[in-house]
Amino acid sequence: MNEPHTSARFWKCALQVNPAGYISCRGISHGMTEEEYNRKLLEIAIENRIKIIGLADHGNVDGVDAIRCLMNEHDIIVFPGFEIATTEKAHFVCLFAENTDKSQLNRYLGALGLTDSQNGIWPSNLGGNDLLAKVEELGGFVYAAHATNESGILRQKLVHVWQNPLLKAVQIPATPEDLKNPAEDAYRQILLNKNHDYKREMPVGIINAEDVAVPEELARQRASCLIKMTAPCFASFKLAFQDPESRVRLNSDVLENHYSRIESLKITGGYLDGVHINFSGHLNAVIGGRGTGKSTLLECIRYV
Repeated sequence: MNEPHTSARFWKCALQVNPAGYISCRGISHGMTEEEYNRKLLEIAIENRIKIIGLADHGNVDGVDAIRCLMNEHDIIVFPGFEIATTEKAHFVCLFAENTDKSQLNRYLGALGLTDSQNGIWPSNLGGNDLLAKVEELGGFVYAAHATNESGILRQKLVHVWQNPLLKAVQIPATPEDLKNPAEDAYRQILLNKNHDYKREMPVGIINAEDVAVPEELARQRASCLIKMTAPCFASFKLAFQDPESRVRLNSDVLENHYSRIESLKITGGYLDGVHINFSGHLNAVIGGRGTGKSTLLECIRYV
């Protein structure tokens, strides 16, 4: 049964997971059937408290239904999608709403210029900006994959795509601080929005995601990131990237802190009998007109 969600929190999201058949693109085998692979993927997702999985095979969506069905049985949400290369040969991951079926995904692949599922690594006939516009039109979400690698938007120096406000997120294999070296510091300056030539009106969301080809890779710290949402769903996921500075985190950004906090308040007896309020573990705001009980709530907390 789905738990009720009453306040925003950070949910662990692995946004570049591949189905069982993907590994053949690397010319190797994991030695598992599709069912064994999916079961192991589920086991590791549960062990690592992963709430959302983004599926991103290269130009192919055949494995979506089996993984989604299994994950949904265990309250793990799947955003189906695919990885795609543009005419500049830069790689992007396109994700769609959790209820998008396979036939619709195949139509999206066609709309993006990919019609041969047997050759998913073949580039689309769309450039980066056209791809961003088309995915936005289709209601999806797109992020720049492997940004600092050979197939990445930064390595390719695609300034015009980087500055496009439709680009909400970028995946890097480490942290910005890890790029603080002579060879890669230029990338760090761009990611932190400090390079004038790459300056964006709104900073991009920085995420970690690994091209998961065997289930064990899902357990790596940099195979997932943290997105702050109330109810974990595609609509809330997209909304979080409108404010990436406060709602998008790397796993390495969050230290394990144990601190005292009030989780809820329940009143028994008297005029307010039955009032029960759950509080967020982060910021709480009490909003209401005169006489609606704001001060009364604070006085009750103070009294206790």
